[in-house]
Amino acid sequence: PDLISGDMESAMAVELNPWVEYEFRVVATNKIGTGDPSAPSRVIRTNEAVPKTPPANVSGRSGRRHELVIAWEPVSEEFQSGEGFGYIVAFRPNGTRGWKEKMVTSSDASKFIYRDESVPALTPFEVKVGVYNNKGDGPFSPIVVICSAE
Repeated sequence: PDLISGDMESAMAVELNPWVEYEFRVVATNKIGTGDPSAPSRVIRTNEAVPKTPPANVSGRSGRRHELVIAWEPVSEEFQSGEGFGYIVAFRPNGTRGWKEKMVTSSDASKFIYRDESVPALTPFEVKVGVYNNKGDGPFSPIVVICSAE
């Protein structure tokens, strides 16, 4: 809360991101003015949780013949929500059923290259990129259509 009455001895911080380290300070204010902030609290890390933020701006990139190059903006560390963070890249030829899924275990990754000699140039694919960590699978990005390399 922004304001706490002077007789309170504690307050609860809400809507904190999972798996993030926080420090807290207290500032007292009265009619005369505002005092100096307290010394920072000890560092407190919130609990892990399933990630809730998918990568943004999923798109295609140029590549070599028979390649589908899928790119995205990596999820920043503060939204990874726990250890073991990675990406699930799902794709399928446009208009087909059943997704192929590949795991990308690096939290810093920003692209995945699928190679298949049987894929003709400029084949449209539906693509989505999801997130996961040790707590479970999070959401996928919206589906985009990208084409295999020419």
